Amino acid sequence: MIASPAGDRARCYTGRSIARGMDDRKAIAPPIREPSPSETRIQLARILSSEVFARSDRLSSLLRFIVERTLDGQGHALKEQVIATELYGKGSDFSSAADPIVRVDARRLRDKLREYYASAPRDPIVISVPKGTYSPKFEATAVSEPALDAPALRRSKGRWAAAAAPVLVLGLGWLAVRAITVTGDPSPRLLTVTSFPGAEQDPSLSPDGNFVAFGWHGPDVSGNSDIWVKAVEGDELRRLTDTPDAFETLPAWSPDGRLIAFTRSTTGPPSVWVISPLGGMEQRIREPARESAWTPDSQSLVLGTRDALILHSLRTGTSRQLTESPSGLLDVHPRVSPDGKMLAFARSGSGRAALFLMSLAGGQATQRSEWAAGFIGGLAWTPDGREILFAQPEMSGRQIVRVTASGTESPMAVAGAPHGSVGPSVSRSRGDQQYRLAFASGHPDVALRMIDLTADRHAGAITAVQPFCDATRMDMPGRFAPDGEHVAFASDRTGSAQVWIARRDGSNLRRVTDLPNAAVNVGSWSPDGRRIALDAMIGGNADIYVVDVGGGPAGRLTDSTALEIDPEWSRDGRWIFYASAASGHSEIWKMRPDGSGRVQLTSDGGFEPRAAPDGRSVYFVDARRGTGLGIRANLKRVSIEGGRAEVVHSGLFSGAWDVTDSGITFIVPRPIGMVDTSRDADVLAEYTFADRQVRPLGELPFRVGRGWVNRFLIVSRDGRWAVASHVERVERDIMVLENFR
Repeated sequence: MIASPAGDRARCYTGRSIARGMDDRKAIAPPIREPSPSETRIQLARILSSEVFARSDRLSSLLRFIVERTLDGQGHALKEQVIATELYGKGSDFSSAADPIVRVDARRLRDKLREYYASAPRDPIVISVPKGTYSPKFEATAVSEPALDAPALRRSKGRWAAAAAPVLVLGLGWLAVRAITVTGDPSPRLLTVTSFPGAEQDPSLSPDGNFVAFGWHGPDVSGNSDIWVKAVEGDELRRLTDTPDAFETLPAWSPDGRLIAFTRSTTGPPSVWVISPLGGMEQRIREPARESAWTPDSQSLVLGTRDALILHSLRTGTSRQLTESPSGLLDVHPRVSPDGKMLAFARSGSGRAALFLMSLAGGQATQRSEWAAGFIGGLAWTPDGREILFAQPEMSGRQIVRVTASGTESPMAVAGAPHGSVGPSVSRSRGDQQYRLAFASGHPDVALRMIDLTADRHAGAITAVQPFCDATRMDMPGRFAPDGEHVAFASDRTGSAQVWIARRDGSNLRRVTDLPNAAVNVGSWSPDGRRIALDAMIGGNADIYVVDVGGGPAGRLTDSTALEIDPEWSRDGRWIFYASAASGHSEIWKMRPDGSGRVQLTSDGGFEPRAAPDGRSVYFVDARRGTGLGIRANLKRVSIEGGRAEVVHSGLFSGAWDVTDSGITFIVPRPIGMVDTSRDADVLAEYTFADRQVRPLGELPFRVGRGWVNRFLIVSRDGRWAVASHVERVERDIMVLENFR
């Protein structure tokens, strides 16, 4: 907070005498006019940054609330019930007789203002809160000087004391009658709204910016998320949903402030619901639907389905398709412009993402940002509709940036938003084109666990589990070397995602790639263990590379504009199998280790190829893996010469299986939807080649990764060792930039 000198503070008049019966307004010059809203907001910012109010968040929140409501023309509506429900989050059944919190705080506020006023006898603006009312009055006094911005306040402490006496001695009479000129605006101020254990995510500000809705699963990172509402400046907290068997995320506050839409995932497909910010009855809008965004009139929602964005009318229940996601990509984070004419959204998948724009009336989408490695972490329009804020993936995380909707210039970083911030949300303008910007800030710690699958079980549970090459950033399983003694994995522990290798016991850890601003995925080792095939997203294009385990530059094998990922060496080393969208949708292909001789093997879709031990076929799945365990797929097999694929096993998780010499080890799926809502332990099982049966291997003592990475399990060829992803901790808080523009 900014500590303002007493001579520069704005005086808040309480309507009570402070000097032996003297009315404090008579102790200074009489008021000469009513100040402008800009002047009043400048003085309010000074008051709230003072030491007197810095110690009282709730009274600061009350003062800001009543001043802003009055400046917005709603002072006449400032009643006890309104303040209790809209500021303090009380329910519709609030009784002032049973709970006098508003009256008590109003009295405390007057005392606090008197304390502040006693130390600031020369404030240029009088903000009075008379007894018997909650609506403040604003008056400019004759003793006034031009309003200063926050940096000027910090610089002026000594300057004012030196300059005040000569000015008064000279008797510059125009100071007594001159209107105040606003020469600056309050500086942006970063507020920490939540600091609960675990991750608070997906913030959505109320239209007036006084409350924020968010998802939070509590201190247990494997628990299920509910929807909560909290005051931005205050301790008031309300839980809107409480469903232990559901996972509720992505709240979206309607522009009229009456409803909050959110996504609920249970055992079936995800669905979008609405609920009052005060709680109560819920209404399901559509199933399936994975996220929502309001139109400005609060009458329709843009909904994300499995492969498209649609416009859904709440009044008629009809829907109109807006986009169709290209193969291997998904259209996410839809946001409608404030004038209701344009739709912004992110198109992402296979490790890359870009910002797109289109008319809400329909038509083709145009790309507004370059493809970037990673995933865009949410977006929002500015209140004037001129710019879009979005969490852009960068080398060491995500950064909130801003870009004009109609221009061609590159995005610029938003000053004041910490690195690693996602989920931007804005309020409407709060005066002078300033508004509040909310976001979630923090980094997850996703770790690896080494599992001995041959160790003794305890009541069917696997207990031989050790941390593997722990760091405090994000690690993702890669592949075991053919001899099972080394492991390759992806990690951003040095700031950017690179391929690392280590011995199975974690020793001899070293980095083997140095790719610029890339998202990497370890494919497989060559049969002789000397090279690693990988895919890397660089500049928005995903291609196959090969690197020597001893280090050196990575050699690029593919260079088309199609997504080409998941390389897998054949057991004899003659081929590299991979997934490519060169035909228009993802299929399994093969090529020589030098990149030549490319041949398409499947025609009905394919992802994650794995070479069979017999060298004659390739296993793969028919659904792309997502960020977080939960995408179900069919396991299939096709000849290395191509032809018709056959289903081997139905219903395993993409990204959570691997081929061994004796079978296929995988995480047993539970009856879940697109998001895992279960608290049960994960179980490993094996599909054996010999009898084509599935047998359990044991229950894991931890839950495999529920987000942030898209590969979750690898197994050594001999079936003895496994490495699984584990979310160690997630600490993410909701923060708000005040006075943002």
